[in-house]
Amino acid sequence: MIRINLLPVRQIKQRIRLRNEVIVFSLALLLLLGVLSIVAGMMSQKISTMQQTITRLNNKKKSYTPILNKIKKLERDKKALEAKIEVIKKLKKKSQITVRVLDEIATITPSNRVWLKRLKQSGTTVNLDGTALDNRTIAQYMKSLKKSPFFSNAVLGSSSQTTVANKKLKSFTLTLTTQVPETAKVEQGKSK
Repeated sequence: MIRINLLPVRQIKQRIRLRNEVIVFSLALLLLLGVLSIVAGMMSQKISTMQQTITRLNNKKKSYTPILNKIKKLERDKKALEAKIEVIKKLKKKSQITVRVLDEIATITPSNRVWLKRLKQSGTTVNLDGTALDNRTIAQYMKSLKKSPFFSNAVLGSSSQTTVANKKLKSFTLTLTTQVPETAKVEQGKSK
């Protein structure tokens, strides 16, 4: 005898399998949504904390703005003072050299043989106009000036005969080039 099973067993098994798959999928979806909501909550909390930190830091930064402005002003003032000090140093250096050059000319000039009428300094050039007893005196005067550490060169511009108090003398013009002597350079380096 042949038995026939009229119950739809296959269909029932398929439905049970399908129902189990839907239940597992639904549970997995609910679990995923739960995890995502927890992560979203944590992210939202982090964002809120970060925004509070940013606000606090911006407020702190604003409180330092007056101090930063004072520092910038002090730096500008410092630069201005340094520039003024540098100008003062240069002026002091130039004035000391000028005084020393004039002293050197006064020391080298023989008072009984050479008489200066005019002295003009422009930068590193000094122009002298004067009168001397003779050409030999002028030549010796130029040699003495060249030997000086304050002058690098002495050039005779002109020499002509002139009469002063019924005596024939030589009038001359000299051009001197000044320099800072090595000893003065060393002293200036020490004073800095």
